[in-house]
Amino acid sequence: MSELIFDNRDFTLDSDYTVKQVHLNNYPIVYILYNERKRPSAYIGQTVQATRRLKNHLEDKRRRNLNRSILIGHEKFNQSATYNIESNLINYFIADNHFQLQNVSQTSSRETHNYFEKSFYNEELFQAIWEKLREEKIVSDTLENLRNKDIYKLSPYKELSPLQLDIKNEILDFCKEHIKLEGNHVITVEGDAGTGKSVLISSLFNTLQDLSKDSSSLLQGTDNYMLVNNGEMLKTYKNIANSLPNIKKKNLMKPTPFINEKTSQELQQILFL
Repeated sequence: MSELIFDNRDFTLDSDYTVKQVHLNNYPIVYILYNERKRPSAYIGQTVQATRRLKNHLEDKRRRNLNRSILIGHEKFNQSATYNIESNLINYFIADNHFQLQNVSQTSSRETHNYFEKSFYNEELFQAIWEKLREEKIVSDTLENLRNKDIYKLSPYKELSPLQLDIKNEILDFCKEHIKLEGNHVITVEGDAGTGKSVLISSLFNTLQDLSKDSSSLLQGTDNYMLVNNGEMLKTYKNIANSLPNIKKKNLMKPTPFINEKTSQELQQILFL
């Protein structure tokens, strides 16, 4: 296997961010922007124009607390592979639970698809990337351990099947169509155990929360909750919230406390009036 290219450098406005190295400039690459604070933050991306993309990030106020970068290149990278590796990195970073990611949910809308030598990129090459990140002390746990964690299995950035993606988009469209209508509106998703409902819900809720912060979305400003009756699953979703920017633990509840809280708030409003 050809050698991975790792370029680890400062990421500041004063840095000369011209990328000249072969297989890093004008080639598909994956990159990680991060800081080393008490509660570290990171952003994971991919691009085919490294110099321009990183300069854009330097000018983005959302990235100003990030001061280090890692560019990851390989002579066999193609854009399908870098999309795939980007998604995998996000999933495993969430499971490693060290960084608060700044990524929002457009990545999770990509459909699972095959491409030439996908197993090579998913397994052999990704393993090499992860071990290099462990060597650099960016991540700590092994892929084998992380794969067995529920936080990995329910990551909202898991690739969705075409059916899951169709259902997710149908629900999002339903929400956008009914958000300004009076009354209560319900949509139901049914499926046997093991058919991927929990991952779908995780992806859907993350996207809803991201859209609630998006000024261009019809769902901006919405107050959204995920109600989970299973205590262990609720704990897993709350652990996921540790790593993502727009999912807050206060919006993850069991049904009964949610009903009690909302009923109490309504009574207080009535008494106030």
